[in-house]
Amino acid sequence: MSDRPTLLDELRTEYEAARQVSPAHADVEGFQQIDARMRKAFRWLEKAIAYLDGLKPAINHRFDLGHGMVFEAPRFQRGFVGQHERRIVGFPVLDEINIYYVVSAAKPLAIDIRSGSVGEAESALSDAGLQYTKHSTEDSTGAVCKCLISVPPEIPASISFHVDYQTGVVKATLANVDRLERVTLEFHSNAIDEPILEDLVRLILGRDSAFLRRAPLAGVRGTPA
Repeated sequence: MSDRPTLLDELRTEYEAARQVSPAHADVEGFQQIDARMRKAFRWLEKAIAYLDGLKPAINHRFDLGHGMVFEAPRFQRGFVGQHERRIVGFPVLDEINIYYVVSAAKPLAIDIRSGSVGEAESALSDAGLQYTKHSTEDSTGAVCKCLISVPPEIPASISFHVDYQTGVVKATLANVDRLERVTLEFHSNAIDEPILEDLVRLILGRDSAFLRRAPLAGVRGTPA
């Protein structure tokens, strides 16, 4: 008889090695459990954002674009919460929660920028999703020597939770929440509970940054404040 392993033995060896390197998500919750967590989180966030919408509290973050452009006295102005569903084996499950809100500042920004720095300033504004107008000033030769950039006193901010039901990973992407930047964190689905949502609201208001320390940093994009 040949000592050569059978195909089934080879497959079993590869399978066991793969499980040791990358566990087959044995700790992943069932889709109904994850769905229940997401729906509970949605209802909680909907109430919290409604309260913030009515209170319009101050936000203790420094929204700094550089080039001397800093929004003064930011406040929560208005917001809403949305959701997205998909189906798993015929059952509707909530796979995304989206929070959109606007931070209002005490006054618009207006700053004179030398022509050589205009491109950098416009890139920072675009990365942050900010609206702006530009008025150029020319010298006696007709060359642009500086620009006046005006920015309305509103900052669009958003938070999205997107759950992967296969891996149980929930990605939270924050844009312009505590800085003019986009940050993505990754959580296990069982971490999506009321304490973490409370930390999120505290982060929105600038009262605490514990939310950012609760999960690994998955990605950063944008212009650091």
